Amino acid sequence: MLANARYLTSLAVVDDPTEAKHDLDRVTTRKKDAAGRCCSGFNPLARPDTEIFRAVMDGEHCLRGFTNRDIRTKLQSSIHLKRCPKEPKKQSSKVSRIFRRLHAHGLIAKIPRTRRWKVTLYGRRLMGTTLYLRDSDFPRAYPSPFA
Repeated sequence: MLANARYLTSLAVVDDPTEAKHDLDRVTTRKKDAAGRCCSGFNPLARPDTEIFRAVMDGEHCLRGFTNRDIRTKLQSSIHLKRCPKEPKKQSSKVSRIFRRLHAHGLIAKIPRTRRWKVTLYGRRLMGTTLYLRDSDFPRAYPSPFA
């Protein structure tokens, strides 16, 4: 009986990963936006999606939020805007579609009566964890065979 009690107290300290798995499932599945259109899910470890996360999570957007133009300048050299390098109207439309996708998944929210967006608490937690896993944990867990 004493061993069972010690085992249960040791399990009480372990974090339950159920919520994190639920959040991961939530962001990787398709969602419908406010207009009823489907938005594809994100692949948290894929480079194109982490470029979006990194641009949105940049520290300079913490106080005032970010606009379409701010994210366009961050994603200028990314795969998202390479097809329309000299066409600002197409770039703006592409970033607006990215915003719609992020908003449908609950990662960003509109600041009322402005053209600015902010990262939600859920978005900050999920995108921050994704960037941390991609940059530090995954390279250590998956060593290069050539090293």
